[in-house]
Amino acid sequence: MTGLLFLGGCAVHQPQNTRTQPKLMVEPTTGGLYYLFVPDTYRRDRPAPVIVSCHGTDPFDVAAYQVGEWKWLAEQHGCILVCPKLKSTDGIFGAGGILQLLRDERLIMSIIGQLHYLYNVDRRNILMTGFSGGGFPVYFVGLRHPDVFSAVVARNCNFNRKAVEGWYPAEAVGTPVMVYYAQNDPGAIRGQSEDGIAYLRGAGFKVETGVVPGSGHERHPEVAMRFWLRHWNGRPPRLPLMSPMRK
Repeated sequence: MTGLLFLGGCAVHQPQNTRTQPKLMVEPTTGGLYYLFVPDTYRRDRPAPVIVSCHGTDPFDVAAYQVGEWKWLAEQHGCILVCPKLKSTDGIFGAGGILQLLRDERLIMSIIGQLHYLYNVDRRNILMTGFSGGGFPVYFVGLRHPDVFSAVVARNCNFNRKAVEGWYPAEAVGTPVMVYYAQNDPGAIRGQSEDGIAYLRGAGFKVETGVVPGSGHERHPEVAMRFWLRHWNGRPPRLPLMSPMRK
């Protein structure tokens, strides 16, 4: 099977024929749920990089769709994939409320803590990324923990300055950040992506940007993967699929 179309949501066109399948897990401290995908190439004696991917507005994008978007790339590059079920990602009626973001932060960080017990995690290479309304926790959680996340990538994302400014440590400006969207994305996504780029650059972040030509509000995780590998700590895994971009 080469792709899935989820009813009422954004199409997931990435390959689904991975050798292993995700599991729905419970994080014991918070009781929160998340999908966990571990490639069959995982070995206990070899640290595995981690992708944390935040879904957008439910029901248009949910954690299961993020698994479908990322699992083939995760398998190709030997990455553990985590897709939590979040509350702060409503990009239509929400705006990244702080209380919800703090709750989602606790879940995400607790999941990462659990992974350290379950697996041999490559602590130098942990990606924080998200799609659409998932931008709210991507910016909030990713920038607040520069000691944990080696790169932060916002994909076609919402942005709320009030949910970022003043909430991250000074060390965060050294984190590699990419913000990209599509040529035919909705105006709100294009505008908020540009707002995020302008704010972060004004705050001292070095932000890489790009526009996917001829595309709408669609999933292009390979762009994020390509960026992450360019900022890899140590020797990266095999190179990812390429994607056309316009800067």
